[in-house]
Amino acid sequence: MIAGNVVLYDYPGSICSQMARLVLVEKGVPFTRRNIDIMERAEQFEPWYTALNPKAVVPTLAIGDEIVTDTIRIVHRVDRDFDGPSLTPADPEQAEEMERLMREVMGLHYGVLLYSRRVDASGKAPIVIARGAFLREQREKYPERANALDSRLAGNERLQAILANPVEIARYMEAARDVVSRIDRALEDGQFVCGDRYTLADTFATPALARFRLHGFEPWWSDGANANIAGYYQRMRERPSWSAAEVIDMGSERDL
Repeated sequence: MIAGNVVLYDYPGSICSQMARLVLVEKGVPFTRRNIDIMERAEQFEPWYTALNPKAVVPTLAIGDEIVTDTIRIVHRVDRDFDGPSLTPADPEQAEEMERLMREVMGLHYGVLLYSRRVDASGKAPIVIARGAFLREQREKYPERANALDSRLAGNERLQAILANPVEIARYMEAARDVVSRIDRALEDGQFVCGDRYTLADTFATPALARFRLHGFEPWWSDGANANIAGYYQRMRERPSWSAAEVIDMGSERDL
């Protein structure tokens, strides 16, 4: 095990933060959490935080003086270098399948899933528009944070464009449903997503399914659809890591 204090800079409802917390908990790594308020205070844009994570996103993992960013890099770093059960399949094909699923989960646009049900008759999401206005205010007030804020503003504008286009919304929704179906097929061969034991794939699939449930998409695996997921999801909720890592599957956008 690597020596040094382990600090996770995260936000409770962030799906990527939940992934990182699950890995740390499942590995049995003692760690301290530092909440980064990415909603009300926009603390992710503070200079001290962008010095740690130039992309101004959560989570960020500090291992002593070492800083690790990017969720996939964080979970691999923890799994590879800390004591505890290995969360990577020994079989190369299963390991490759795990990596593929993790990338697919990370590639989904969770903002579209959230706000597609919150658009008005003109295809606008008031919360997204308000967020864009807030980011522009921050840009004017703190020009030294321009790089991080400009990137986030561009993402906000892309999201607004998607939400105004039903065809684009349908495309992103179908991508999410495809991932759910893919997880369901993987569960045909065992209790976990990649083989017969818990892996990093489960630390990504669990928060993703929780997020889908939070947004009202639980019918994707109920009433006989994707039938393997219902049992899997219940098993994941019953694992001690679910509560210890504070996985969230109910609430509002303010909880995200």
